[in-house]
Amino acid sequence: MKKGKLRSYERSRGIYGYVFISLWLIGIVFFFAVPFVRTIWFSFNSLADMEPGNLNEKWVGLENYRRLFLGDAQFLPAFTETVRSTIVETPLICIFSLFLAILLNQRFRGRTAARAIFFLPVIIASGVVMDIVNGDQFLNMIMSGQRAGMMFEVTSTQDLLYQAGVNPVFVDYIIDTVNRLFYLVWHSGIQILIFLAGLQSISASLYEVAKVEGANAWVAFWKITLPMLSPMLLVNLIYTVIDSYINSSNPLFKLIDSVSLEFDYVAAMSVFSFAAIFLIIGIVYFILNRWVYYAVD
Repeated sequence: MKKGKLRSYERSRGIYGYVFISLWLIGIVFFFAVPFVRTIWFSFNSLADMEPGNLNEKWVGLENYRRLFLGDAQFLPAFTETVRSTIVETPLICIFSLFLAILLNQRFRGRTAARAIFFLPVIIASGVVMDIVNGDQFLNMIMSGQRAGMMFEVTSTQDLLYQAGVNPVFVDYIIDTVNRLFYLVWHSGIQILIFLAGLQSISASLYEVAKVEGANAWVAFWKITLPMLSPMLLVNLIYTVIDSYINSSNPLFKLIDSVSLEFDYVAAMSVFSFAAIFLIIGIVYFILNRWVYYAVD
């Protein structure tokens, strides 16, 4: 194919791509960008003297942010706990999702039903069902992972591991994982789906060649499966960081909800929260992107 025709073909494909995402771009501008800019503006103003139909904005500069860090004793502990839970939950959910995706990619009777069961939380995680769950205190505790593992409480095992000299940090991490089993399953649907799509895109010939060369399943996983899944792993990590961070059960967002009528102060909280999650995602991408393998490399 001549270079001119190739460029024309690539240009037309690019135009089609922009046409397909045009509605999404319009939505981003009107339903995200404009409200976000307004939120930033509110965070530098006082809206205490609001009247019906009139916000009565008064410029106060960094006063709301000063209150955030120096005047509110609840904010920093809530923010720190939210970041900590995000850091703990993200690798757990991604590893758990990868494990289940590999299992669900095998051939066995009832595979389609099993896939549907693990994706079911994604379908029912909104609408009327979630309104019922959020209105039930016990179910809400289960959803937040606070009592998800009541039947799996392993205090005696935990004490035994402590006495055996196992690192307490490692023991606490494992015990917390077991006690949050329901939470892991509930928040793994999208990640499992993405990993499944990645697994099904790997050519079977790669495994056949590896088998001929004498590689076992363990070696094939580290040399073929994981490298080929690395782009999906990066996407899942970023998605999980966001999903875990903005979970309504996190202390930070409970605090935001408790002062939701103070629009100027809530705006400052929201802007800082956005900047924090943006920074976390940037760090994750910067660290992991160098190890991502793309098929075109």
